[in-house]
Amino acid sequence: MVFWGAAISESVPQPLSREKLCDFLSQLQVDLGDKGKCLAESPVAERDVCYTSSNHLAYYALRYACNNYELADAIHRFLQSYPTDFYDYHQILVGKPFTLPFTAVEHVQVDVVNGVRIVHVKRTAIELTDYYRYANLVVYKALHHLLHSERSECVAELTKLERLWDGKGFADAYYQQNKRYETYKVALALYAYRALQRHQKEIDKYTSKLISINPFTTLYTDNTGEGNLNLETVTITLLALHSTLPTDVYTPRATATEKTQPTPPIATPTAIAVAVVMIAVIALSLRARHRQRQEQAYCRKNQLHREYQQG
Repeated sequence: MVFWGAAISESVPQPLSREKLCDFLSQLQVDLGDKGKCLAESPVAERDVCYTSSNHLAYYALRYACNNYELADAIHRFLQSYPTDFYDYHQILVGKPFTLPFTAVEHVQVDVVNGVRIVHVKRTAIELTDYYRYANLVVYKALHHLLHSERSECVAELTKLERLWDGKGFADAYYQQNKRYETYKVALALYAYRALQRHQKEIDKYTSKLISINPFTTLYTDNTGEGNLNLETVTITLLALHSTLPTDVYTPRATATEKTQPTPPIATPTAIAVAVVMIAVIALSLRARHRQRQEQAYCRKNQLHREYQQG
């Protein structure tokens, strides 16, 4: 049985907000009984298809951007009901690695429940030697390097990405053929620069573009959205704009315990000695808080790692 919202939206009007995007996800939910729930790919074009790949990202968007734990848990049951080891290359957004080189993918139907098709994305043996012509693959490769602490290689890939930007969108191979920009690629670029950190100019540029596409849809020309919106675009946008995952997943753990600064020698009266001790205690406390924040980020990263292994 399918549960749709009272009024199914095909797009999201500006101003873009977390609430509007989260509401769009909620209206896509499909009840699969004891197999949990999944989100259909689109309210129009693919309303009878649930991709495990898109639902994998949707789980994280619902949990970490929308705070919709009930629906996130239902989708987690769906993912456990239809396990796979690959959720398309965008799995790198939540820290699940893949191997290079890129290969072409195919869609494999694994079940039909109440008229809803359940589909996996599978890798093939066909190598993609021209990945640099596709903005999404360039971002995925950049994040692949960043996940492995190869920061300079990540920056090199993002330099390739910038060459595809024409001031309105990514004029990559898809654009050259269809003369339409893809919205999710802008969100991917924003995610990558947030993960890399210290690139505020690019973060502002891609944020500004996302919130200027009206209505907010999967495709656009200049600032005008065209067609309907889909699950993949919304989940990636939520993770890029409204979650802490870019920094949680890609923040490295402190590699060594910070050394405390030596306290000055005490050769003055007791009151001064006490003051020195208090200053030292405060300094140690600040350093402890810093280490605690690093450890919290590391624990959050481990939590995400356990979640996608279970899902």
